[in-house]
Amino acid sequence: MGKLLKNNKFRIILVIVIAAVAAGVSIRMSQNTRLLDKAAYREFKDAVNEVADSEAGGFEDQEALRTFIKTWFDNYGLRYEEDKYGNIIFDKAPVKRKKNVTPTLVCVSMNYETACDNAQLLASAAAIALTGIESGRQTVIFVNDEQNLGKGYKGLTDDYVTSRSKVIYMDKGSTLYLSTASFEKVFSHFSLDAEREENVCDTAVKVKIKGVPSAVVTTNVSKQPDPVSAFSGMLSRLKGKSAIYRVADVSVESNGDMYPVGIEATITLNSYAAGSFTSYLDKRIKAWEKAYGKDNEDLEFSYKVIDDPEALPETTYTAETTDRLAGILYTVKSDTYRYGENDVIPENKKVGDINGINALIGLEAGEDKISIRVMTQGADDMFTNRILYDNKAAAELYQCKYIQDDKIDAFVNTKDSLSLTFKKTYDKVNDTSSAGSELRMDTDNFFTPCSYLQSINGEADIIHLRMDSTNASNLANTVLCYIKTKGNTSFF
Repeated sequence: MGKLLKNNKFRIILVIVIAAVAAGVSIRMSQNTRLLDKAAYREFKDAVNEVADSEAGGFEDQEALRTFIKTWFDNYGLRYEEDKYGNIIFDKAPVKRKKNVTPTLVCVSMNYETACDNAQLLASAAAIALTGIESGRQTVIFVNDEQNLGKGYKGLTDDYVTSRSKVIYMDKGSTLYLSTASFEKVFSHFSLDAEREENVCDTAVKVKIKGVPSAVVTTNVSKQPDPVSAFSGMLSRLKGKSAIYRVADVSVESNGDMYPVGIEATITLNSYAAGSFTSYLDKRIKAWEKAYGKDNEDLEFSYKVIDDPEALPETTYTAETTDRLAGILYTVKSDTYRYGENDVIPENKKVGDINGINALIGLEAGEDKISIRVMTQGADDMFTNRILYDNKAAAELYQCKYIQDDKIDAFVNTKDSLSLTFKKTYDKVNDTSSAGSELRMDTDNFFTPCSYLQSINGEADIIHLRMDSTNASNLANTVLCYIKTKGNTSFF
């Protein structure tokens, strides 16, 4: 009996010891895997959302966004610097015992026009910069990317993107994934010689579209309100009805390397065709309101009929110039290109996936010349050149010049150290059992600033992390866990 009691006591003590060890391991693991300051994260995110919900409906300009971020850092006593390119840089030196650990650079784009949609992204970067962890060199940069021009990225040096750097570019989208490759980008323009003549029509319609919310050009081409496409549709409608019409003037409100935000145009025509044309415009306005009006209070699509002879334009572009302009805009549309059955398709892609993007991002109409600016993106030279050849063919068809202005190489990272280690860290510190929570490996089907970062130092190990609204804080926490452990899962 006594022996039995002793055995029971031993078992009880053993269970208590095991439970204590398990509790200790659990506490230690919690301390090592829950690094993100969620209160600070929520505070930043909520503050951005308040700006979005304010009367202004967002940040007024880039300086307002920069001031917002710097004020938040100042309130926490966080040291940072602002360089001459408008970047806000948090740079933390390594602790002594980790001075030889590879440095980590985290970059997010800072664009006041997209900031409110990216509240979680900006909050993630701010919380990563704020959270104090012992690590190697840790740098977080809010990169000035106003109008998607890449000014801040082009101003960074190899002091930040070193040959040993582990670089994490973060942005936000509809799905969660990790990428090691993205599209190249080519800028070009059509140059159309133009002639003007005295107005031959007795009526004019002045069309205005303004307040279009701009966006970075990615696979969202078909969903973006496109004032240039709307104008093209008007010209095609008149041409299809065999109406006598001329373009008197057209002015597109461009927005750097983003989508245009408005257009004003005056089209002259004879009165017998005016009623049919305005009925068409009424239908298009209703369609725009149905498609875009709910989420875009500032969007305006309107027109005005001018039939007073004294108020009509004195001159217009000639019939030939008008016809060539209409032809170019009809043929060269903002659209996506996709893999076909006869294409050489990468392992992680399939027939129907996007391999190229063409976007009209500007139009300038002068007295003797009309210039149409185009951005083309492609998975590689072969797919980009397909689109460029189509553009060149359109230029030849309508007797104008097609000129390539600039090219930015595609991003391709052949190293797997960072991507595999980060994926391993994510799997270790997150519950990946639910649908959509797994961090999948993929390649981008659009251009990313990773190209700019790679051009600074081709030896750097760079990945693109795209977060979604569900996993933003988990991904930010994973970044901190990676920085702290560099994949040494025995620390967890």
